[in-house]
Amino acid sequence: MRVRTAAAVAAVTALTLTAPLLAMSPAVAAPAAAPALAPAMIPTDTTPAAFVPTGLKRVLDTRDAQRTPDLQRRPLGPGENYSVPLSAWADEAPRERPVVPTDATAVIVNVTATNPGADGHLTVRRDAAQPGAPLTSTLNFKAGETVSNMISVAVDERAVGASPQISVYNSAGTTDVVVDVVGYYRQGAADKYEPVRPTRLADTRTAGGKVGQGGVLTVDAARKDRGAGDAKAVLLNVTAVTPGTDGHITAYPSGSARPAEGSNLNYTAGRTVANQVVVPVGRDGKVDLANIGGPTDVVVDLIGFYSPSGHGLYSALREQGRLYDTRGRGVGLLPYSATAVPVSGIGFMPPTPWVVTLNVTATEPTAAGHLEANGVDSTSTGTSNLNWTPGRTVANGVTTGTAAVPGSIGAVWFRNNAGFTHLLVDATGYFTTG
Repeated sequence: MRVRTAAAVAAVTALTLTAPLLAMSPAVAAPAAAPALAPAMIPTDTTPAAFVPTGLKRVLDTRDAQRTPDLQRRPLGPGENYSVPLSAWADEAPRERPVVPTDATAVIVNVTATNPGADGHLTVRRDAAQPGAPLTSTLNFKAGETVSNMISVAVDERAVGASPQISVYNSAGTTDVVVDVVGYYRQGAADKYEPVRPTRLADTRTAGGKVGQGGVLTVDAARKDRGAGDAKAVLLNVTAVTPGTDGHITAYPSGSARPAEGSNLNYTAGRTVANQVVVPVGRDGKVDLANIGGPTDVVVDLIGFYSPSGHGLYSALREQGRLYDTRGRGVGLLPYSATAVPVSGIGFMPPTPWVVTLNVTATEPTAAGHLEANGVDSTSTGTSNLNWTPGRTVANGVTTGTAAVPGSIGAVWFRNNAGFTHLLVDATGYFTTG
């Protein structure tokens, strides 16, 4: 766990007033239930920890009173911060009791906005008690559509015996929100993260054809040729390409029954959309992707995996921070261009992160296109992280290594394949080896 002095926190806070590209909220003190920290030792991130995959576990659905902590069926209002307990639920078939323990340091959740009454965005963060609007965003939506995004977020520690929690902030209008847990980090867990060079595992446009309603695409995910032979879970980027109707895709281990509830990727008719997915693998090393909607092409890229032989321990930023925003620079990403975004030592990021977790947003794109991110160089990997259509603001999580560039020992390359777009990059955490 890294700490900053009170003076350093004050300096970063002042920086947000003059340099929007490095906008960071000041770090928050430990909750009242925990021992008070001295003013000079304010934690900025969580203790490095390994991963426990859970598969999809639904912890919130505001459309159903039985899926909310206060048993109230209602959407989130404009400007509302909504606390989401991660383990304080009674057993109720067909749901299983969520298994996020009180000593979890961070959690990976898939968050979905559905039935929004206006254009807006959601921000998933640690503490619902923080005043004001967050400086970052997790997913962007248009009125009437359903959008999902996966994010790693620090857990808000509570009193002994109480449920850990996270919060969801809604920027505008009203919207229903669904939160599915896919795993959590805790000290002493067995599985560590291992990145791979992004590898395309499946593309139904070139092999197999569209996945129909109720169809299942099985993917060999624990690739031995990528060192993932002992993977317990994999990190994928899954893309639905020009779907015929609205729908969603659910990922689960091969050989297992499809979860009774939960989704990983929501799509609307005709619009190509991507999302990061963490999913346990079956005994055969494969995962199943079930399509609940009209026929759609599906593209699957392997980003990394969690295994006993992995090396990465994760630290989530207690306060996410905006690292980069081209809207304040007067120019965005030009067609077929690449830019390196420094991440090392920026805001509360450490000087030498091994792998970083980011939330990346494209806004005001002039043409349909996609973005590639990697921590090696500016060349194409033949994969994609984020897809957009003209005029739409879209976000997706990115997990990638870093590369040395002039002026920074750690940066992430972003490559734009078509049209012009503005780019926003928010930091959510990082991996170190251990």
